[in-house]
Amino acid sequence: MQSNKNNDSNILKISVFGGFLFTIVGITWGIAANSQMIIFDGLYSFISLGLSLMSLFAYSFIQKEDQERFQYGKDVIEPLVIIFKASAIIAMCLFAFSTSMIDFFKGGREVAIGSASLYALIATVLCGVIYSIMKNKQGNSEFVKAEAAQWFMDTILSGAVLTGFVIALLLKETTFAFLTSYIDPVMVLIISLYFLKVPFQMLIKNAKELLWMAPSAHIQLQITQAVQETKEKYHIFEDFTRVTKVGKTIFIEIDFVLDEHTSIQTVDEFDMVREELYQKLQMEGHTNWFTLSFTKDRKWAL
Repeated sequence: MQSNKNNDSNILKISVFGGFLFTIVGITWGIAANSQMIIFDGLYSFISLGLSLMSLFAYSFIQKEDQERFQYGKDVIEPLVIIFKASAIIAMCLFAFSTSMIDFFKGGREVAIGSASLYALIATVLCGVIYSIMKNKQGNSEFVKAEAAQWFMDTILSGAVLTGFVIALLLKETTFAFLTSYIDPVMVLIISLYFLKVPFQMLIKNAKELLWMAPSAHIQLQITQAVQETKEKYHIFEDFTRVTKVGKTIFIEIDFVLDEHTSIQTVDEFDMVREELYQKLQMEGHTNWFTLSFTKDRKWAL
């Protein structure tokens, strides 16, 4: 477990370093090449850097035990931070979209295409390498998954920029050379709209966790199957199962309603069933907050 924590922390540090590098290079190169697209890439890296630092600090804070103040754990911090990150990326994309629209209707933007193409090639390769490292080692931390998603978006962004600038280079030698000034704002328009998809998905997923809504279908299915097997084995009359997921923790509350046909009736037997069901509900990469109650009066289970 400690090895996994150290691994997640190291991956977040790689993301922070990568974000710092691309922030400096992207903004500087974008200004020199007069490319809003490259500046957008640099600004995205700048925001990513701040968000990566936030993830790193939040991850470290979550790992520190504090049972007195956080008696239900600190897992709620994870979706809170990711919601903030997603909101920041959405705001940046909307800003980039609006500024590119202004440039488009002003007649486009003249860009040093050769220099911009070289930047896009270097950025595509480096972003792809960092994404591959994070994807292969991301484990089950939602923080690391969010960071990997950011680098995937940056890889797509850089690849699209490279494609756009290569097209612009080809157009320069044709009768359509006048279109090259529109390449930069059009790329920003398309990519900023495309980028809205991933942060919106992150926002919705983590908002559900904050609201304690039901978790994903595969988690519910595993729990439902385990509960049903236990009911049939011990002839339990009825169950009421409530499940939610916050960060890495799955909160499971089960109330079994017993009747005269149920084969378990003593406290020792209840504990035996509790241990048996607890083992069935273990899921790799998650921690269970497990509560199992037994009653013969249905009102205590509702």
